[in-house]
Amino acid sequence: MEIQSIRPYGSNTNFNGIERMASKHVANVALVGGGGRIGRNVLREYLLANHAPKGVYSTWDRLKEVMPKLNLVAINMGSMGLKGDKTIKDVGDEDLLSQIRNDSVLGRLPECIATSIKRNEDGDVFLNVKSAVGGEEDINLVATRADVDFSKYNAEIMLDATGARTSKAAMGELLTTTPSAKYALLSAPSKEKDKSITPMPTIVAGVNSERIADIKNEGRIASAASCTTTCIAPIIKLMNDKFGVASGYIETVHAATATQFTADKSNKEADSKKRGSFDSMIPTTTGAAKAVGLVLPELKGKLNGTATRVPTADGSLAVITLNLKNATTADELKQAFKDAAASEEYKNLIAMAPKGSSSRDVIGRHESALVVPESIMMIGDNMAVIKAYYDNEFGYTRSYLTLANEVAKDVIAEKA
Repeated sequence: MEIQSIRPYGSNTNFNGIERMASKHVANVALVGGGGRIGRNVLREYLLANHAPKGVYSTWDRLKEVMPKLNLVAINMGSMGLKGDKTIKDVGDEDLLSQIRNDSVLGRLPECIATSIKRNEDGDVFLNVKSAVGGEEDINLVATRADVDFSKYNAEIMLDATGARTSKAAMGELLTTTPSAKYALLSAPSKEKDKSITPMPTIVAGVNSERIADIKNEGRIASAASCTTTCIAPIIKLMNDKFGVASGYIETVHAATATQFTADKSNKEADSKKRGSFDSMIPTTTGAAKAVGLVLPELKGKLNGTATRVPTADGSLAVITLNLKNATTADELKQAFKDAAASEEYKNLIAMAPKGSSSRDVIGRHESALVVPESIMMIGDNMAVIKAYYDNEFGYTRSYLTLANEVAKDVIAEKA
């Protein structure tokens, strides 16, 4: 599959007459935490799916396929640094548009999607979007750290991209503060301080999608796992189905995130993430390998891993070492991944990286994992080593929105 850029800074192509690929039967979605890295990607992918021309980038076309039932009605941008009684009314139009149009990783929003800010007499603020493909729509904007009742926008699915509500109680509260909402989905791993509490359903779309039906009976809340779990889960599922997995260790070489600091910062704990992120490789922990056990219960307790943060903005690498139950060869492993990449089952999950690729080439890819064929090896007959790149922002968000689109089907059915 060809590596494609996600940085189109404009085009002279006439896009008139291209039809928008979206269903008239949609579920209304509210995004909480729209100013963070995942929140920004949610908005961008929504706009690309509904307003970008078909046939320009295969990634855009795939987004049109995986999220046609979502209608984004409102975004909470976060506090945006506002203090006192200041609200989004006090933020200038250009300051708001800068947050929406510009991205240091993905570049500017394509110019074929026109964005502007609208304000009404009541002081409400809207993102106005126009394109030849999707027509015109207005998305309500708010900016606050407080809970917002999105019922006035008839929000039916809450997307939490704050990273702060990781427990059942917190996600349940998000749901109850918006009475119109039917579901709340978390873009982070589920965490419970009380280990006696069963975690909320953890779903990687396409890997354990059969569990989506359980969300309705388990509080109507769910976690979309983490970016790393989203990368490694389809690979481990494939290996387990083909050869059987006895145990495994995963090392992730992960891009820096907003939880790190640009310079050393003192802290009572000896946390390496408090070291400056510009020029260090920083060892830290990850729960991604163990979280695979929430997605694939038959592997619970059989996987573990660690992480190393590196000074890149986006694009990460998973090094997966698996003890297989059945003997195989490196050639058989490579063929299994090639077959998976060409299959309907794994089309959004696994792709093969062209020879000579680096982590830069995964940025803007929608797949969960970009497997590096030349790095696949066997140690003996049963120990497999596999490397895969993943876009820990754009690729993860595609998986998150795929889950939201599946949940939307139930919302639409209930309305009908």
